Amino acid sequence: MQRRYQRLVAAAMSLVMTAVPVTALAAGAKPAGDLTDAVAEAILSQEQFLPEESPLAADFESLLQTEYTEDGEEAFVPFTDPNAVDLYFNGEPLEQENYARLFDGMTCVSVRDFFEGMDCQVDWDGESGVITVTREDELEMELIPGDRLARANGRCWYMARPCSLEEGKAMIPLRDAAKVFSCEVTWDNDSRTAFLEGGELLESGETYYDQEDLLWIARIVRHESCNQPLDGKVAVANVIINRMNDDGFPGTAEEVIFDTRNGVQFVKRSSKSILKDPCETCWLAAKLALEGYETAPGCFFFASNKVAPTCWAGRNREVYTVIGGHTFFL
Repeated sequence: MQRRYQRLVAAAMSLVMTAVPVTALAAGAKPAGDLTDAVAEAILSQEQFLPEESPLAADFESLLQTEYTEDGEEAFVPFTDPNAVDLYFNGEPLEQENYARLFDGMTCVSVRDFFEGMDCQVDWDGESGVITVTREDELEMELIPGDRLARANGRCWYMARPCSLEEGKAMIPLRDAAKVFSCEVTWDNDSRTAFLEGGELLESGETYYDQEDLLWIARIVRHESCNQPLDGKVAVANVIINRMNDDGFPGTAEEVIFDTRNGVQFVKRSSKSILKDPCETCWLAAKLALEGYETAPGCFFFASNKVAPTCWAGRNREVYTVIGGHTFFL
């Protein structure tokens, strides 16, 4: 410990002496030999050293780490941030002004650094708070600090954690940023390095979503849960999609909605209200559900809380959850 603090003081004094002229030099006296080396040697030779609680020692301890040579000698190396993450894109370093960082074990990237590194333009509207990411006419993305929602090329999904402001920089999860470029991400824990492979821009919502299914899911969400919270709307969409993916039900959203094999499930085909235009949040709920967001996973039935205890599902199926005014059954 003594050697360490002696070296720290020596390093500090050397830096000071190279930056500020001492009285002898200012007076015109000629130093014998290299003054900074002499000061360092004098400090290293003295018996006094900084106590462990010294602020100076603490400051330098944050900047230096100790490693050892093959001979067992101490070798000081620059401090490295244990939360910093290196990024490689298709085998090449992805240069960034600010490191990607680990937050609670999740790698997050600076929105500006990452997307500008991918040849995009990043703009922030101070009035609305919206961050936009564009690349010519092939990408348009929106992010809002504090919100988990990402919108890109007509797609909507929830990120693993909200877009957050860290030391004035907007940060989002790496895997959600990589999704925009269809990148697979692999992680090397030993080197704290993330490797991205891909580069093809995210498929647009026009081709990713089956437009007929999207329309009918948004319509039934409006019809059944227009006054419900967003998670309740998503849960209704989950029920439709769960049925579409199950062999016991029809394979399209429209056929599921008007299925009458076991009585009217949702609405009669003659209904005019089902054809009303969905609101923005109904479209959002449908897209989130089609992207895989689930608030009623595995559920095939739902009913209003008022009739849930006595309806067929309430008497024959297991309750999964209650969201807003609806009870959802497995």
